[in-house]
Amino acid sequence: MVQVEIVSEREEVAGWSFVVQVLDEDGTLRRHDVRMSWADYNLWSPSGGDEPVAVVAAVVRFMVSRLETADDLPSSFDASIARRRYEGADEVIPTLIG
Repeated sequence: MVQVEIVSEREEVAGWSFVVQVLDEDGTLRRHDVRMSWADYNLWSPSGGDEPVAVVAAVVRFMVSRLETADDLPSSFDASIARRRYEGADEVIPTLIG
């Protein structure tokens, strides 16, 4: 299983941007720039009770679980790619928060 660590978080006008580290099963460490809008945050954390870092970490774990290898995760992406690319993302991601 991959390990996901949020290195930095920056609040922006329409959401957040994060620097995320992913350590995969073979020990390779990669950094990714991930953006998440307020709209996506509210969809995946409707109560607003989850930290944005927990939500974006869940998105990254979800994405990696759908890819052939962690190496296939783009170096920079918007969190909404999960819901646009994979059916069921909106139901699964909230279960991965925490």
